[in-house]
Amino acid sequence: MKKEEDCLLGENDVARYVRKAVDDYFKDLDGENPSCAVYDMVMNCVEKPLIEAVLQHAGGNQTRAAELLGLNRNTLRKKIQQHSTPSQTSNLRPNTRPERRAVQRSQLVKTNEEKN
Repeated sequence: MKKEEDCLLGENDVARYVRKAVDDYFKDLDGENPSCAVYDMVMNCVEKPLIEAVLQHAGGNQTRAAELLGLNRNTLRKKIQQHSTPSQTSNLRPNTRPERRAVQRSQLVKTNEEKN
């Protein structure tokens, strides 16, 4: 994997677009204070299309997308859920491990009862 310094870029198109959008935002405010934290607003605007583009590049594979983003897969799933509508989050495969464990425990109880 590349070092973090190798991945840092100088001024590029994305940085210029963000800078222009933030400058325009403050011009539109015309001296008024922002109604929300600017950092959170920008990150929310940038994060969703970034995740969508990387997921598309990874063919929908969340594990691969998480690797490309440098995130833990569970963190990526959490971010997808944060940026999705309820109908979109239903497309995420549920974590079935706790249910499977519960079934295994109940089977063990039955097996132990049968032995006694």
